[in-house]
Amino acid sequence: MPKFSACLLAACLLGAPLAALRAQTPVPAPPTLPSGPPAPGPAAAPAPAPATGQPELVGRTYSVELVSGNTFVGVLRSSGAQELEFQTQDLGVVRVQRATLKRLALLSEAQARRGYDDVGNGNRLFFAPTARNLRKGEGYVQNLELFLLSVNYGVTDNFSIGALGSLIPEAGSFNFIGLTPKVSFPVAENVRLGAGGLLLLNRDGAFGITYANGTYGGPDNNLTLGVGYAYSGTDGFYSTPVFVLGGATRVSRRISLMNETYLVRSNFGDGVATGVFGIAGLRYATSRIGGGLGLAYVYANYRDTSSGNTRFGYDNGTAYPFGEVTVRFGKIK
Repeated sequence: MPKFSACLLAACLLGAPLAALRAQTPVPAPPTLPSGPPAPGPAAAPAPAPATGQPELVGRTYSVELVSGNTFVGVLRSSGAQELEFQTQDLGVVRVQRATLKRLALLSEAQARRGYDDVGNGNRLFFAPTARNLRKGEGYVQNLELFLLSVNYGVTDNFSIGALGSLIPEAGSFNFIGLTPKVSFPVAENVRLGAGGLLLLNRDGAFGITYANGTYGGPDNNLTLGVGYAYSGTDGFYSTPVFVLGGATRVSRRISLMNETYLVRSNFGDGVATGVFGIAGLRYATSRIGGGLGLAYVYANYRDTSSGNTRFGYDNGTAYPFGEVTVRFGKIK
């Protein structure tokens, strides 16, 4: 397998694997009936919420999810052994029985100002991994372009493992299965480093890419820079690196803008080969289900350095519609 072709293949697998183939309005629990004033004496310490394992902080803002599926954001006014009371912007005072509580997430000051918390931990863009990891117990199933299916799970806060496979009807023996391990760790505030691999196998043998990356930012707004080296079972590692630059920014409660771009450039033969691949678009996300829509773009050519002629490639670039759907499972906070 020529080196540049293998690198282009790996970049396509990471960037646009199939492109070329073609509020909710919460229903608060009924208000509790007023009772007489409590008997004098010291108040009991508030019981920890079963959804977090941590004592609640009166006066702080929380994102609340009920067993019924209803969600809201409110300031905690009181915390009792059986009931929590919140002040919300749209619903007024809402009282929640602990037995109906599914998730209670403390919001940061920035999140409280926005009125919502993060969705997920920012562990990937459309397809490319960031240096942020799934939290322990978090997982998701993702379908890209109908024909590529993947699943990932956070074993610890710093290590995740996943599997993926392609189901392209006309690809035959080129269909593949594989593993996607990743390890990451914080090195400073809002800075994480990570490493992992895309380890693939089909009837023709093993191939894939190993990578290292760094991410600056949090779950909602982040920037990632990475480098990877493709390999095959017959030729080993190739000397040409594949670079990735990508980022995400959340613009509303449900919408984030994303881009990931891959670059590979290599001198071989009598010319210079250049490949640029990427996906740009937006993602809509709820606590459990999300989806992305965008364009997968491709620019690739091989120019003869002696004549300046292009032997093959897309001089003007090519773009294709891209879509993905993600379903999260397990712990979501």
